[in-house]
Amino acid sequence: MKIRYVVLSIVLIGVLIVGAVLVMPKLISDESTTTDEASNSTTTAVTKEPETIKNNLPDTTATTAIVVPPEMQTVIEENTAEIYVDEPGLLAGNYPSQLVPLYGVTSVSESNQITNASGKPGWKATYVSDYSTDEILVFYQSLLASAPDYSEEPVSESTSLKGTVSGYTISITISPNNPDKTDLPGNSAVSIFIEQV
Repeated sequence: MKIRYVVLSIVLIGVLIVGAVLVMPKLISDESTTTDEASNSTTTAVTKEPETIKNNLPDTTATTAIVVPPEMQTVIEENTAEIYVDEPGLLAGNYPSQLVPLYGVTSVSESNQITNASGKPGWKATYVSDYSTDEILVFYQSLLASAPDYSEEPVSESTSLKGTVSGYTISITISPNNPDKTDLPGNSAVSIFIEQV
């Protein structure tokens, strides 16, 4: 009987040893795989290239030559004293001041080159003025009145003017300034969009 217990003990110890020899490498392998996956995900997160940030420049540059019609040139020359001169360089590169100048500027709040939804290049400028909305409206009405497709649309307290001149669609919105939105003092806010046709 004692021999049976001794043999049974030896077999049981043998099974445990064989089980340990077969199972332990599997457990160690799984643990190292988990550790490798964790370190790989950490490494991947650290070494992953960030997406490039698109700059503010348009995808294409304007190709249509700007020709200022004589009627517009006359309006600009008659109002030279109130026309904004971009000495501080606040306007976007190549902004066509000769075509659509900024009138009665107190502060330029924004100016960018843009690419519209159809991929055409253009410019955007926003500014505030101490002039009344009526004074600014008269200037831009006179400036765009000669455009063959000139239109004017009052919306609430704002007025939107549109026209196509020299191969560019011009949209100007004149409204009372809201300092909470513009963060700038002034009576009027003006937004100008110029897009190549």
